[in-house]
Amino acid sequence: MSKLIKPVIAFFQEFNNFVTVRPHEPTITSPTVFIQGIPTTVTCLSEDGYPQQSVDWFRNTVSSETLLSGVISVDTNNETYNVRNTLTFTPTQGDDGVLFICQSSYSDEPRLIENSSTVIRLTSEL
Repeated sequence: MSKLIKPVIAFFQEFNNFVTVRPHEPTITSPTVFIQGIPTTVTCLSEDGYPQQSVDWFRNTVSSETLLSGVISVDTNNETYNVRNTLTFTPTQGDDGVLFICQSSYSDEPRLIENSSTVIRLTSEL
């Protein structure tokens, strides 16, 4: 009788013994309030994907062009990948109320797209 194995959210694709593992929904770390004119950092972490997933930032919709790429860092954890995209920008008045979307995906099929988002709440005071 086989042992019960801890369930893993995964999508298996049979192609030359290649397995794709869906990463967890991305986690965004950001301030609760953004200060106009002060450089600010937002971070997106996509964990436990295989092979290495892409992590990109979008403004308002994922159909738009990606924002300037932040600093990408990659760690391996039990043969899966944790990918972090850290974006530093200086908020302007035009950013107030804007939705920043973090998306993790694969460039090849299956894309296994996951999104998280945060709304920019801007203040002009410290």
